[in-house]
Amino acid sequence: MIAAVGKRVESWIDRHFIGVTTATIFLLFFVIYFASSIFITIPAGHGGALWLRFFQGTVMNFHYDEGTKIIFPWDKIYIYDLRVQQESEQVDMLTKEGLQISVNITLRFRLRREGLSAITAYAGPNFVKSLVMPSVGAVVRLEGAKYNLQDIFSTDRHQIELSILKALSEVVKNLIPGELHQGAEIVILDFWFRGIQLPASLQAAIEAKLAQSQLVEQYVFILQREAQEKERKIIEAQGIKAFQDTVSQGISENYLRWKGIDATLKLADSPNAKIVVIGGKEGLPLILGPMGDIPGAVAGAPPASPASGAAITLPPTTTMTPSSLTKGTAAGKPSSLSNPRPSALGASTEPLALNPAISMPVVPLDSR
Repeated sequence: MIAAVGKRVESWIDRHFIGVTTATIFLLFFVIYFASSIFITIPAGHGGALWLRFFQGTVMNFHYDEGTKIIFPWDKIYIYDLRVQQESEQVDMLTKEGLQISVNITLRFRLRREGLSAITAYAGPNFVKSLVMPSVGAVVRLEGAKYNLQDIFSTDRHQIELSILKALSEVVKNLIPGELHQGAEIVILDFWFRGIQLPASLQAAIEAKLAQSQLVEQYVFILQREAQEKERKIIEAQGIKAFQDTVSQGISENYLRWKGIDATLKLADSPNAKIVVIGGKEGLPLILGPMGDIPGAVAGAPPASPASGAAITLPPTTTMTPSSLTKGTAAGKPSSLSNPRPSALGASTEPLALNPAISMPVVPLDSR
């Protein structure tokens, strides 16, 4: 029997070959041309609501899951993202004390598959801007008016966010009428303030207050530093005093005289021409400065041996004492060093020492 039916179909096609061919080509062209409207792919994590053009419109209590769907090209599937979404908005609100501030809020939510048809019929694909965020702004203004600005800025801020989140969860249950869908179509996951913008004058006053507070803290640290510096100087002064007490007990007249002799010996080894003033019984050696180069003389070198029959002329030597700088005498007596004596080897007599009071008059200190 099946073979007989096949022969009848084949014979019918042979009789209507042109019409069958034309219809097949038209059908293929129609399918290819409207393929994007016939074959609808719903991505992962998404859902779809069906809308029929020539029948009942939006099919209520029905939704498509993920995958490829085939519909008539005149019908339409509205695709929604069922994953977690996040939306931010700037909202102006009044605090409890009547201060107007601007807050940047962020809402995190997701959609239920069962409510896609109700969302499509009541609000459409742009439901977040037209339905959700205006309701969120109203709740934020209502709840924010219960708190002061200080509460929003303080640690109670998280409690305020939780109270707003709880109020939002109750509000979204009634966004869409119950005759379209029973229950909530949107699940609120989280809510928080991203930023708070104050009036310019109040912002400047708060910044000035914070700056003064930081200056107060700075002066506290400065006073602490100065107090520590005071303690450091006291300890340093005590150390210097202890050092001076220790050193003054160990220094004697014999010790100073020995140090003066040691310094004289070191000065004698110096190659420079100098005047060494030897103090009295309590004085120390003092260098007055170079007296000029002595031709043919090298400090510290032994004198050259004279040639036979030649006279030796010794360079003049000047020796002064502190007492001779004032009165020309030591201890009020004439200095014997000012008396001439004959030079060695029959040389002409010359003074062994010059009187500094005559050759080097001293200018009093008060006249300088």
